[in-house]
Amino acid sequence: MPGVLGRAKWSKGQPVVSLMNPMVPVRWITIHHDGMTPFVATDERSSAGRIELIRNGHRGKGWGDIGYHFAIDRAGRVWEGRPLKWQGAHVKDHNEGNIGILVIGNFDEQSPSAMQLKALEKQVKMVMLKYKIPASRVKTHREWAGAKTACPGKSLQNYVTGWRSRGIKA
Repeated sequence: MPGVLGRAKWSKGQPVVSLMNPMVPVRWITIHHDGMTPFVATDERSSAGRIELIRNGHRGKGWGDIGYHFAIDRAGRVWEGRPLKWQGAHVKDHNEGNIGILVIGNFDEQSPSAMQLKALEKQVKMVMLKYKIPASRVKTHREWAGAKTACPGKSLQNYVTGWRSRGIKA
């Protein structure tokens, strides 16, 4: 996708293809936060390190790669996560045809930056257009049935709820 920083900018390892499933037709977008310690850095190096830390945590769970397809940092940069040809690992029992977008930070303890929110809207709209996904199929992690999580945190959840009330349009 245009404007997305490639994996070579952050990843210290390649996906383990044998541990991943091919992506089926995309029908959903799910928005997440990382829920770790608050993240305030805006430089590329710190953001790359945070994404690699998340990838290592996901690999430690036996997953083939970072679970999210995109990550958005405090400066509004969009980073490639798991390649789109592979199903994500970000919503238990609901990963098929579901693109995961991570907004870096803990939005129970901090607010997303204005640049993150602008980049999130742009990225969601680009994915909606590319895959013809209606706004009704854009969710946050906590909105999935059976999800026992506060993700994407209260401040990002409030933003997405408000964005919906204004009408998400691709």
